[in-house]
Amino acid sequence: MGTPSNDPLEHVMRVVAEGFKHTTQAIQDLRVQQAQLQQQQNAHARAAYDGMTGSGKSRYVTSLVEMEKAKGEKGAQGRVADMLDLTPGRISQLVNSEKNRKNGK
Repeated sequence: MGTPSNDPLEHVMRVVAEGFKHTTQAIQDLRVQQAQLQQQQNAHARAAYDGMTGSGKSRYVTSLVEMEKAKGEKGAQGRVADMLDLTPGRISQLVNSEKNRKNGK
């Protein structure tokens, strides 16, 4: 590099560029943390699902789908399928289950 300059504009530009670098790194760190938390939540949801019986599973999945619908109507069942690592068809089966209607819904 060349000799340091006393030009105030260059100094401001260096400070702004350094600030952008720090901001970018902080955003990347937050994204990593968010992905880790999402994985942990999915693991907890799957563990809860695995510990349930048939009618409990259908009610649980239905409530998860309803929560996802609050975030956005489109793709709610698909998001739950991804969360629980199940097929979208299985989610539809559970939501429309006779057990679900008969045992409390």
